[in-house]
Amino acid sequence: MIDLAINGTTVKEIDLIIFDKDGTLFELYPYWIVVARRRAENICHAMQISDKSVVNWIIQLMGVDTVKRSMNPNGPIGIYNRSYIQNLVVEELQKKGYLVNLQVISGAFQETDVYISQDQILKQALVPVRGLQDFLSGITQTCRCAIFSYDQTVNLEHIMHLMQIDRYFSLLLGGDQLKHPKPDPWGAVKIMNDLHVSPAHTLLIGDSIHDIESGKKAGCKYVITRRSDISDLAKLRRLSDFIIDDYTSITPVK
Repeated sequence: MIDLAINGTTVKEIDLIIFDKDGTLFELYPYWIVVARRRAENICHAMQISDKSVVNWIIQLMGVDTVKRSMNPNGPIGIYNRSYIQNLVVEELQKKGYLVNLQVISGAFQETDVYISQDQILKQALVPVRGLQDFLSGITQTCRCAIFSYDQTVNLEHIMHLMQIDRYFSLLLGGDQLKHPKPDPWGAVKIMNDLHVSPAHTLLIGDSIHDIESGKKAGCKYVITRRSDISDLAKLRRLSDFIIDDYTSITPVK
């Protein structure tokens, strides 16, 4: 177990930290602009649409603002799961009169998964939140870590290995394993059960309202918001025990 100083306040006897991935371990925009653009291009290619404005419209629909270089705080990327986003794209394209079905959209997403899994593409897109590496290396001997993300488990494994931080994590729970998506507590509860850690010794860190609600419902002793583009601070201040900008705000107590 470990004691941590968070924004100057000490929290005691933490045995497990559950992290969201996007916006919590890695900055949102650099990664999601690559994914959203490729998804949009793949969709338009599959539908034989050559109008670049449609590509840009799909990117925006998924919650990526290329003008402000930021994420839409209402999502859907970063807040809702993959299935929700795919169905949303189908519905909105159909409203515009395009003949499209879920199979086409799902195929475009899968092709994007293959593209973004290339090491040279992925490494450029992943920007760790400031202080992450030092924080993880400082707690590795006395506290376990896990990831609870909508990303596919195989992608999580690849990313952690590529970024050379896989040794810090005892368990990776991806969206393909989830029976119930956030804000349901199912994922956080499963991680605690699998690692045999009680909620009384668990801390959860996320950047969205769904992350924090999941941690609260799971009974985690502390929930921390890592402030990102999609953080609804008006709601998160009510639910979070702490709000941090980066991992320089959390240090082990010697």
